[in-house]
Amino acid sequence: MTDKLPSWARELLARNPDATAPTPENPMPAWLEAEFARVPLWARIRGTDDIRQHHPYLLIEDVRSQPDLMGQVLELRSELATLAHRLIDQGIRHLVFTGCGSAFHGAQFGSFLCRQWTGWTSESHESLEFTNHWVTGHEPTALILQSATGASIETLDAARHAADLGVLTVAMTNTQGSVLERLCDEVVCFPTGQRCGPDVSVLTTRLLLLYLLALEIGVSTGALSAHDADALDLAIEHLPDIAAQFLQEEDLNVSQIANALKDQRALMMVGGGPNWFSAREGALKVEEESSLLCKVYRPAEFTHNAIPVLSDEVSTVVIAPPGRSYARLHDAVRTAGAARSSSLALVVEGDDVIAADATFVIAVPAPLGEMLMPPLAAIAFQLLGYYLGVERGYDPDALRTDDLDHARAWLTAFPFGSH
Repeated sequence: MTDKLPSWARELLARNPDATAPTPENPMPAWLEAEFARVPLWARIRGTDDIRQHHPYLLIEDVRSQPDLMGQVLELRSELATLAHRLIDQGIRHLVFTGCGSAFHGAQFGSFLCRQWTGWTSESHESLEFTNHWVTGHEPTALILQSATGASIETLDAARHAADLGVLTVAMTNTQGSVLERLCDEVVCFPTGQRCGPDVSVLTTRLLLLYLLALEIGVSTGALSAHDADALDLAIEHLPDIAAQFLQEEDLNVSQIANALKDQRALMMVGGGPNWFSAREGALKVEEESSLLCKVYRPAEFTHNAIPVLSDEVSTVVIAPPGRSYARLHDAVRTAGAARSSSLALVVEGDDVIAADATFVIAVPAPLGEMLMPPLAAIAFQLLGYYLGVERGYDPDALRTDDLDHARAWLTAFPFGSH
């Protein structure tokens, strides 16, 4: 049994060989509570003994390391191209994407992206929903499973279920030697070495993997013209540099915005098209790093559903690169203003429409369209969540597991060693 546990769990059991094993009914025995009082649960999972009590926490260093990591992902072009051709050669014409948490948000984006670029059909499901409710279709299908740790129990179950159905499985993970790798037919692994990862700030690496995979499939199937493919390839090549420039130019601005928003009761994240994913991921990052409640809307949902809760204690955040959702996102900012509610706009540099009406503005370097905004949006909200956590008095490294009640809650939701 212990050989199926991640290394951090095996180490704790080895250190306490005579202790009572955690159970679903007693997820955190006294000996384990003492261990987590010394080193928080999420520090254990991430494999670090560097416990910090003030800014700069580990997370900010990991956020700032992402441009370099994104650049390293681009070196995997040939590996992704080989995978793309194996899928094509095996007759795959339908892709299902799955994961939990950030990985599910990445799955939603992967499905959207592949519908646009590959000429194949696609869908996305949260891992438990896939296992419980997915029905096979007639098209030859591959399941792409994302998990930073390669250990999320629902995603492992989804891989086993797909194997039982005879569906080809592809793992995308940031942890070498994970259980997910052993369960899947194909594996793309990009280890990050982040001390506060691989959970909070490495999703951008898997987004780059998805771009490269979809681009190669699109070129090979003829869904993308040579001209479009060359333009997209060049734009993807520049994403690490754009991310580095953004972090250099906007860090102080984001920290000041966090100071202004720290006493809000909630944020409402709004994004459309490929950036519906960005809104969901942004809300998760703010919640887990700062414990500030976030709700997520698509642009039309916001105007239909959110007006009754607008107030001076609830701010609206729009992800607004140029694209089809732009006009309705502008409406969201104007609507918030009419209710005397503040707004934050994540826009592309040079924007003079939404930026003029928003209370606060975060700008990413131009040129950047809506399909290539998600990695930059992910970094922007990691940064915002980090500084909100600092301003609100939380340790953004710990996901509240420096509080033993929250550690117990994590172990109740995810039994010992299952995340």
